[in-house]
Amino acid sequence: MSLTLVPPPSSSTLRPALAHDIRNAMAVIALHVEKLESLAGSPGVKAASAAHQLLVKVTALCNDSLRENGNEFSAPRRISFDIVETVRQVIDILRPITPSGLKIKLHPDYHHMVLGNPNDVFRIVFNLAHNAVALARFSGEITLLDFHLEHLKALTLLRITDNGPGISPRARAQLFRTGSAPNGNTTNGHGLLIARDLAERNGGTLQLAEASAGTQFVLTLSSLATVDTSTSRSLGQRAVSCPR
Repeated sequence: MSLTLVPPPSSSTLRPALAHDIRNAMAVIALHVEKLESLAGSPGVKAASAAHQLLVKVTALCNDSLRENGNEFSAPRRISFDIVETVRQVIDILRPITPSGLKIKLHPDYHHMVLGNPNDVFRIVFNLAHNAVALARFSGEITLLDFHLEHLKALTLLRITDNGPGISPRARAQLFRTGSAPNGNTTNGHGLLIARDLAERNGGTLQLAEASAGTQFVLTLSSLATVDTSTSRSLGQRAVSCPR
């Protein structure tokens, strides 16, 4: 594989927000590598493919940061892209290291075009899915992760819902706040803050929604058009997550 990094300007530095995303991504790659050591045949090939996809994404994140020359949340270049494909990329990358008891659903699964920066939206979805899946991986408290797309006038709503224990009132009060990590590490506890800021710099929003059970986040972006009328489908029984 060929991964080319853009040479950084002399004044640029990697900020904690990007370091957080790189750390999470590399942690998942490490899990893929561990699995490759114990697998052979088709499962090993799938894990290797997922690791490669994530390495390509991490390289793209680094290149974006270097081009922005130190302004982590400057206005991104927005284009029309299929958010369904972005969600599928996240699912495919996380699938090989997901517990078998975790079912992932995406519906509807036909093309759904939005306006935004594909790398930013990948980071948002990856952060949220990664959170939901570490809990499933380490505690088994989540057995369903659901991605649901809605077209509302000029907007697209992506609802990401799990059936876990939910977020306590105390934790809710600290969501989307800098330095909310219990250990005080500046690169921990920033996942939701990063995701919200990325949504806002793409002209959208990220909010915690009320759910009868579990946790639901709603990502809102500018909608362009939907095509096809395929029925929704389940995307397997695997996922990945990190502690909230």
